[in-house]
Amino acid sequence: MCFNLMCSTGSLPRHFKLIPEKPIIVLQGGTGQIICEATGTSVSKLQWKKVLSPSVEQSVPENMVVDIKDEGNNLVKAILKVTNAQAQDTGEYKCLLTAYGKTARKLTRIRVDGKLVI
Repeated sequence: MCFNLMCSTGSLPRHFKLIPEKPIIVLQGGTGQIICEATGTSVSKLQWKKVLSPSVEQSVPENMVVDIKDEGNNLVKAILKVTNAQAQDTGEYKCLLTAYGKTARKLTRIRVDGKLVI
């Protein structure tokens, strides 16, 4: 039985990926972004978290994430954008997909390098 387009017997979308799929390096003070995207009418939520330790993670501030829903193509994106990158932005980040009460995750890393001096 379905309620509000959510069915408990559904499966997670097959299309769930990060763009780029590899970790990124951002220069201090620079800008970088990672796109988390999923396709399917079942996607109820994409959320970014920063992994602080194996058992501790925190939600990424809302001003660092742009959510895009393209209902015509059943595409959902959560773009993690780091602006004015600082050392504390370095770390492991996790994109969580929630659909039908189930969760999937993709992990990536962001590394902030010092400014280039010439």
